[in-house]
Amino acid sequence: MKTVAIISEYNPFHSGHLYQIQRIREEFGEDTRIVAIMSGNYTQRGHIAFMDKSARAKMAVLEGVNLVLELPFPYSCASAELFAKAGVSIADRLGCVDILSFGSECGNLDLLKDTAHKMLNEDFLSRMQSCEDKNPTLGYAKLAYEVLSDTLTDRAAELLTPNNILALEYLKALKQINSDIEPHTVLREGTDYRSHEIDEKVTHQSASAIREALFSGDLSSAEYIPQAARAVLLEEMRKKGAPCSEEKLSSAILSYFRLSSSKAPCAIQDAKGGLYNRLITKSYEAHDISSLAALTETKKFTNARIRRAIWYSFFGVTSSDVKSAPAFTRVLALDKKGQSILRTAKTTARIPVLTKSSEPLFSPEEMRAKTLSDGADAVFQLTKPAHANGNYALCTSPFFKA
Repeated sequence: MKTVAIISEYNPFHSGHLYQIQRIREEFGEDTRIVAIMSGNYTQRGHIAFMDKSARAKMAVLEGVNLVLELPFPYSCASAELFAKAGVSIADRLGCVDILSFGSECGNLDLLKDTAHKMLNEDFLSRMQSCEDKNPTLGYAKLAYEVLSDTLTDRAAELLTPNNILALEYLKALKQINSDIEPHTVLREGTDYRSHEIDEKVTHQSASAIREALFSGDLSSAEYIPQAARAVLLEEMRKKGAPCSEEKLSSAILSYFRLSSSKAPCAIQDAKGGLYNRLITKSYEAHDISSLAALTETKKFTNARIRRAIWYSFFGVTSSDVKSAPAFTRVLALDKKGQSILRTAKTTARIPVLTKSSEPLFSPEEMRAKTLSDGADAVFQLTKPAHANGNYALCTSPFFKA
């Protein structure tokens, strides 16, 4: 029996995610155990999640995932490289994962592996540095395109799409830690990852389009969410646990930057290169988080990086906090097969796997990591449509599907 890991956001879980699960079991057998390492309440592109992590994890287990573990803040909203490293680190340190499955736009694992290996060699890294020196206003993705286009010609543009970029980072991370986990990719189908509109001509919609439709009150977009997961989402919306809006934190965020000095706090992740000072300056013009990000954006400072810098500055996340491996993971939801994964992990895991938030962590690094994660979760509760207890995440037990 194989154990397959998926690094995910499920924001929200939709038909494309179910398709990946079905493909995994078609290829590796119906008895395959699937563990999802899922982002907590903050997502990789620097937004807060549409709904609480506990509800999203429940959706996943009801639709076939056996165990959902948390990729905690601040890793959950890190750059693609650090997000991938953190997710792969958790999967590897569970000690019982055989395969890492991920979606990709190209679906060509050999091409992805070959490119990932090229991106790890000294020549590529040296050329990246040289390119950055000549083009200091370019972000990472554009720099990588410039360098890769020399060796891959027209395939560089094909590879540097959102899911392919993450796929490359997963493969790089597996190689860097010399993991025994085998990679597996599923060709992504449906609308573009970044599409903001529902396209009724395709089966699988982007999570972005589904979220935006739901935010606008168009519940018809829930048709693209599998039935059991849809029931959870609609119940969360009915009881005003979703959709969550980061703009409820706008006054706190703008106040933070307007009250800050022009000197950036020591080693805040993603806020270097003048970005912290630019956020302070633009905070006087902005009226909410979205406008702050838009006003601050430049060729070098992408919207996603700016949003990460906003959260990292607000919560005091340093480079060492996010560049070190995750100190722990939490169980968010599971079924009977998920229980069997946990039983195996008790003897194989090299990372604390918390089933209760009250479980003790002992090292300073573990305690620091949990403090950051718990604090971010407490603030997240302020983004819900209805009042939620700030200790909601700490008081919520993992969902179990009998």
